Amino acid sequence: MRKKIIDVANCTGCKNCELACIVAHSPNENLQQAYKDGGIAAIRSRCKVELTSEGQNFPRHCQHCEDPQCVRACMSGALSKGDDGYVVCDTETCVGCYMCVMSCPNGFARPSTSGRRMMLKCDGCTSRDCMACVENCPTGCLSVEETDLPGDSVEYLNRPEPRESRV
Repeated sequence: MRKKIIDVANCTGCKNCELACIVAHSPNENLQQAYKDGGIAAIRSRCKVELTSEGQNFPRHCQHCEDPQCVRACMSGALSKGDDGYVVCDTETCVGCYMCVMSCPNGFARPSTSGRRMMLKCDGCTSRDCMACVENCPTGCLSVEETDLPGDSVEYLNRPEPRESRV
């Protein structure tokens, strides 16, 4: 399984990970077209760079928890944890009840800002060779390692305590 490694000490707050995520999940994966179509406003990033109470940049990503509360709370069965360790949402099955949003302890099951009522979360870019956020991180704050060990699919290095998330 691919495990995302986040070295918080290397984050400069450039937000390239957020922009890359938006583009990777836009209909045609093109930055200029995403702006033209209003995609930057309509498509939410599945990751977010925030500041800690000490003013340190803190890249936050879905943990793809070993025991995901969002999956347990999903009444439609749209959320599932795959053999690859990633918690993914079947957007065709999602009814937009947002029980996952309310149950996620990390704040990364988020409501969509597009017209259809559904949730959004990191899908680990499983359809890509490399995660968009990792591929576009200029500082090496984000990286990936292959592992067979159980646990969350994200590991933080040099992790400070983040401020409360604002969904």
